[in-house]
Amino acid sequence: MGQYLEYIKMALDNIRSNLGRSFLTMLGIIIGITSVVTIVSIGNGLKKDVLEASNEQNNTITITANTEEITNTRIITGDDISFLKTSLQDSIESISAYEMSMGTLETRKGKFDAYLTLTTPDYVHAQYTNPLVSGNYFTESDVSNERPVCVIDELTARYLFGNTDVIGMNVELIVDNSIQSLNIIGIRETPEEMLEVEKQYQAMGLGKTISIELPYTLSNSFGAPIESFSSINVTVYDSTSANQIAQTAVRLLNSRHKNLGDAPLIQQKPIDFSNILGPVMDGVTAFVALVAGISLIVGGIGVMNIMLVSVTERTREIGIRKSLGAKTGSIIAQFLCESAIISGLGGIIGILLGAGLTAFISALGIGGISAQLSLPAIIVATVFSCSVGIIFGIYPARKAAQLSPIEALRRM
Repeated sequence: MGQYLEYIKMALDNIRSNLGRSFLTMLGIIIGITSVVTIVSIGNGLKKDVLEASNEQNNTITITANTEEITNTRIITGDDISFLKTSLQDSIESISAYEMSMGTLETRKGKFDAYLTLTTPDYVHAQYTNPLVSGNYFTESDVSNERPVCVIDELTARYLFGNTDVIGMNVELIVDNSIQSLNIIGIRETPEEMLEVEKQYQAMGLGKTISIELPYTLSNSFGAPIESFSSINVTVYDSTSANQIAQTAVRLLNSRHKNLGDAPLIQQKPIDFSNILGPVMDGVTAFVALVAGISLIVGGIGVMNIMLVSVTERTREIGIRKSLGAKTGSIIAQFLCESAIISGLGGIIGILLGAGLTAFISALGIGGISAQLSLPAIIVATVFSCSVGIIFGIYPARKAAQLSPIEALRRM
């Protein structure tokens, strides 16, 4: 043990005596380790975000008509929705259903083609919708009494009135020559992606996007009543029990429609993005990290090069040691120890820089990018950096050990 401690002391003394050269030798290792740690950390963070988003999506269950068993798919009524909410009220956050249609909205600024969402009160909580910024959403009472109320988004409010302070104002909705005056009771936040799409539409000279949400029972006023739906979206509190709740909901609804068959309604299986995107992101991260790891090979070549120079410079020392009886193994161990320390120090510096860069990227949060430091990546980087020093130090160490004492002393 004392002999190896002496090798370490000699290696550190040699590194200190050639500090600038040693640092430049480490630079390739430092860059490689920093790149690998940072890239793997960013990849882990993005994967975590994707999995969390996927789990959020798994909170919503879609129950739809079984087209293999029934032809008339519009069988889920408002009573079915109320029954389900009452039966599973401790497990279900919301149940929403909707139908899309087209109409024309008229204000003092003119007429606009509009996308209509005829829906239920729980649509306010739908996972794919933005929150209300002012006012309220329509209630069960509004639906059952067919009150002429509506909710619009901020972008629609600006198009229709020039501002978003429009709670209490009225718009005229025209559907198939039927006219209904609607009172605006709520304003939704416009999704960012919708704003981007709208900019592109305007640049291309296309029409403005006008959207409005209203109780589905108002369809009675337009001569095309919506009495039932072909599917519903059920949002649960706990995603881990979503599948069990879905089975219970389907069973309860099928028991109410048993005259239509054994399974007129089924659960629509959601796409599990975690199983799809997780392995893909792992593969991409591994590939990019491998490319970044090539710099470690370059750094290893730098270590080998500088150790060969060191062997040449220390020929006299090697000759004296061998003439005094130093064994070949001792010479090899001395130079391997030095190359391992150089690459190991480079690895430690690279890990610290990688961790700092990871924290910096997370703090900036540019583009929503998050980074999560990976302990396995740090361990692998440490082992790899030390291995690089040993592997690329073998040749110079063997060359030093194979020097003839007479030849080494002759070069003094």
